[in-house]
Amino acid sequence: MQRVFVDVDTQHDFCRPDGALFVSGAPAAAPACARLVARAVADGALLVGSVDSHAHDAWEFGGNGRVGPAGEDPRFPPHCVKGTPGWLKLPETLPARFYFVPVVPDPEAAARVPARTQAVYFEKEVYSLFANPNAAPVLDALAPPGPVEFVVFGVATDYCVRAAALGLRDWIAARPDRAGSRVAVVSDAVAAVTAEGGAAALRELTAAGVALVSTEAITG
Repeated sequence: MQRVFVDVDTQHDFCRPDGALFVSGAPAAAPACARLVARAVADGALLVGSVDSHAHDAWEFGGNGRVGPAGEDPRFPPHCVKGTPGWLKLPETLPARFYFVPVVPDPEAAARVPARTQAVYFEKEVYSLFANPNAAPVLDALAPPGPVEFVVFGVATDYCVRAAALGLRDWIAARPDRAGSRVAVVSDAVAAVTAEGGAAALRELTAAGVALVSTEAITG
């Protein structure tokens, strides 16, 4: 079974102590995330991921006087505003040849990925990478045929990692040709906003059929 590596939101604002929405366990998880990226590149495996990409007036931010489409009002501090240093990925998780897919719907998104690209990152404004309308069709086009194992890592376990893993499970379930595929979260390469939230997310994921694995099991 071939692997697809999924790097979730390993960005400065989440992963560095001076980040705007710092996840305290992220520095400990970052070396494992970098190791998984290196393994994906060395193996020539498909590496995809997500990046939070906000405008300065995003509804997620407290003080903007806005709420989400379902009335959400998380009141996060401004973070991952596109074009700011906090939006950038950790350098150790960024291969030499990468491509960002904007949130704007694009039927030709997969065709625009340049040859020899080592990683494809989906910009998103909410938790799941599938909030980017191009994510599912790009995966359809680029993922190797037949059963695949999605190897998920990054931040935060109780928010975007959880959403990515569940979204990938649903992607598999909707595609009969992907029977036998699975989603695995690398438990030592993730970090949660709260210990309680992270534990609850992992329990939910395992109940949904998502495997928990270690970096060592993936990279050897």
